[in-house]
Amino acid sequence: MALPESGSISLNQINTELGKPSGSPISLGSASTGGYGALSSYSPSKPDGAAPHRISEFYNYNHSATPPSITITSYNSGYIYFTVSGTGYSPSVLRLNRSTTSASGPWTTDTAGPTSPRSVPVPTVTTWYFIEDVNTPSIFSNVYQYVSAVDTTPPSVPTGLYCDLGNGANPQRSIYIAWNASTDNKGVSGYELQRKTGTSGTWTTRYTGTNTFYDDDGSYNTQYYFQVRAYDAAGNYSAFSASAGFKTGPISCFVEGTLITLADGSQKAIETLTVNELLLSSEIETLQDTNDVYELYKWSSDNLSEKRISSPITSIKPEIAYKTIIINYGLLEATPEHSQLIEREGIWKFIPLKDVIVGDNLYGIKNEIIAVDSISVNLEERKIYPMSLSPSHTYFANGVLTHNIKPQDPV
Repeated sequence: MALPESGSISLNQINTELGKPSGSPISLGSASTGGYGALSSYSPSKPDGAAPHRISEFYNYNHSATPPSITITSYNSGYIYFTVSGTGYSPSVLRLNRSTTSASGPWTTDTAGPTSPRSVPVPTVTTWYFIEDVNTPSIFSNVYQYVSAVDTTPPSVPTGLYCDLGNGANPQRSIYIAWNASTDNKGVSGYELQRKTGTSGTWTTRYTGTNTFYDDDGSYNTQYYFQVRAYDAAGNYSAFSASAGFKTGPISCFVEGTLITLADGSQKAIETLTVNELLLSSEIETLQDTNDVYELYKWSSDNLSEKRISSPITSIKPEIAYKTIIINYGLLEATPEHSQLIEREGIWKFIPLKDVIVGDNLYGIKNEIIAVDSISVNLEERKIYPMSLSPSHTYFANGVLTHNIKPQDPV
């Protein structure tokens, strides 16, 4: 027991606290400087050992004081139980550290008060814990290991894997992949999505995470296949899903030097355009404008009624083409798959530029009809500038209404 906090203290009381027999000879100086044995470093107060020595220095001295201590004792049903001990030790904030990797971390932390038990996520794998005093980090507990029952059950195989046209910066090459969520006896931790090029390609991982979808990007005019599997916290993997395929579209757009009309009516060469510049666009009545070429090519009308609006450029990037179609001796020059508005036999529709024939009509910026009287093929290397617009996908190239759609081949 400790000596009194105030009042009178006899040398015999000091003797007794230091463990000496009652009535033994005692010197205050020797007692104060540790001559009868080292003074407890854990006592809330103790003599400083410096002369002059005073009995009052022994107020509240406790020779049997214990050091501060935190001990994790057990885990049970989502709670960590621990004890806090030590003479005069009363922490205010404790940090619980948790690792599912090893006894040395890495750690995730949770800070709260000193009350036991502390709620923790129910572990599904072997997990390590230790607690430390936030204000005095040198005071920390033992590392406690909870060994979870071995989980050998893999998640179910993901179903419903499919691919579609993506919304990336390069729509021709953008691929959206999605699948149905898996289930697991302990909970699904995530998914691994793999891709290969062509039927003989090598599977490589494209995505690992918790989402059930992914936006991928590929090369132009390339066949890809995808497969996905699920995994849990214990490292169990499902089998891979059935694969799904997608073929990206061929590169398409106008060659450098093509003049594009801005929203204010002025023109700029396509290679000088930048993202967010406003282009003059057209909303065509009866056309539900779309960036899905197959839907676009379903549209036709015997009457072309349109309203001018402005649309910002959302992406533009130079590419190289090795084949272009030239209309009317250079009025238009673009890749064969570029989507072009034409009139044929009284019907307006969009078709690939390669399918335009002499006798078709184009639509001009002044609402004039421009007859197609010349078509040629250029096989020289040309720089082109594929771009995307929003909300409308139409614009005027060299004064002719056209579309920025990039065709895709479904699988």
